[in-house]
Amino acid sequence: MSAAGDLAAGSPAPGTPGSRTVILATLGSLGDLHPFMAVALALRARGLRPVLATAEEYREKVEAAGIAFHPMRPSFGDLERDLSLSRPALAARCVADHEFLLGKAVLPYTRAAYEDLLAAGAGAQLFVTSTLCFGARLAAERLAIPVLAVVLQPMMFMSAYDPPVIPRAEFLRPLLSLLGPKVAAGVLSLGKSATRGLFAPLVRLRAELGLGEDPRHPLFEGQFSSLGALGLYSRALGGVQPDYPVRTSIVGFAGFDSEDGREARLSATLAEFLNAGPAPLVFTLGSLIVNSPGSFFRESVAAARQLGMRAVLLVGPAAQNPATLGLRAGPDLCIEAYAPHSLLFPRAAAIVHQVGIGTLAQALRSGRPQLAVPFFADQLDNAARAVRLGVARRLAPTQYAAARVARELRRVLETPGIASQARRVREQLLHEQGAAAAAAAIAALLPSEQRPAARPDLENCGACH
Repeated sequence: MSAAGDLAAGSPAPGTPGSRTVILATLGSLGDLHPFMAVALALRARGLRPVLATAEEYREKVEAAGIAFHPMRPSFGDLERDLSLSRPALAARCVADHEFLLGKAVLPYTRAAYEDLLAAGAGAQLFVTSTLCFGARLAAERLAIPVLAVVLQPMMFMSAYDPPVIPRAEFLRPLLSLLGPKVAAGVLSLGKSATRGLFAPLVRLRAELGLGEDPRHPLFEGQFSSLGALGLYSRALGGVQPDYPVRTSIVGFAGFDSEDGREARLSATLAEFLNAGPAPLVFTLGSLIVNSPGSFFRESVAAARQLGMRAVLLVGPAAQNPATLGLRAGPDLCIEAYAPHSLLFPRAAAIVHQVGIGTLAQALRSGRPQLAVPFFADQLDNAARAVRLGVARRLAPTQYAAARVARELRRVLETPGIASQARRVREQLLHEQGAAAAAAAIAALLPSEQRPAARPDLENCGACH
């Protein structure tokens, strides 16, 4: 029997009354999946039964970690088939077209996700949803089950008191900060209004399902309920603002860091490389953009060699044939598909990454200096916060050429304040237990008889950091 099967043995099936089930629904990359896995394990430690609903491709990993799984569309296979796009082409479209993700890859599957979660959710006590899980929230509404929103990055609160960096309008952020929250609120409201048209299919679906009209913006205010929200990121990136939903808590990053759902470990090749010389530069593009890296890795290797430094590249599926990227491993270069960031990043001289929130969380925890290269969406705001925090410099993808990368990395490495601030932030994050805090907050929303004591053996899961 699988670990998930062992967990379920002798207990009611998911979605049946008395099963103490919490539905955790998330969509996206590993940066969206891993925090929910960490929270699921912390809920298990409290004797609750989490069911993680997400893309089918994550089933094996989720179940290997001992978490009950339920598929929620779209899967990556659905997207590749329905849009006639390969995984690299999907990644490229997400970066190039700011409306593609919502308009083509998320909203058209809202009804399917709703139907999937009706099956999983009946009899559950609570739905916990990430921002893009429109279908899950509709299912919870139909089933009359409370919903708690999880926000993985500060940008999604769209606060007038802490204005985000908005894609294609990056110049606005410093201006809005200068003009104050009243003006910022007006500008942000106009920006939200300009995107309402994207959600016409969702409005029609609500009507078809007889759920009634909701005047709130589906992507922003519409994700919140009277239960408020959990900010599953560090207060180092931003605290609760006056215009956040009532009952919002920022609880810290929830870290899960394993490629296959089991114990995190470095490959023998990478461990040998790290032990063989000085700390290398580490270059990564996360789990989405790595599918369409362009010249990023070639320029990275050239920059490292200009600096006379060793390098580790995390290149995703291309690791099976690095020549397709124009790469070849050598004494100064280690090429891997993936490595647990919590084990690799602390051994880096500096980390160069795309500033997805999951990658940023691990980079901040490592205490190492960073070069932020944001490509799209929340990455722009995440990068700005890392720079303001004093742990990183920023370089646009359009400027990512070896000579410029080498200059920026030299500044990162030779600026003492960046290294010392990175260490200070690491010490702050070491005291945060985001998954345990989130699980405690979730348990507190359930009837008192359904709050068993936590199990220390699960609170200290080896894959969680």
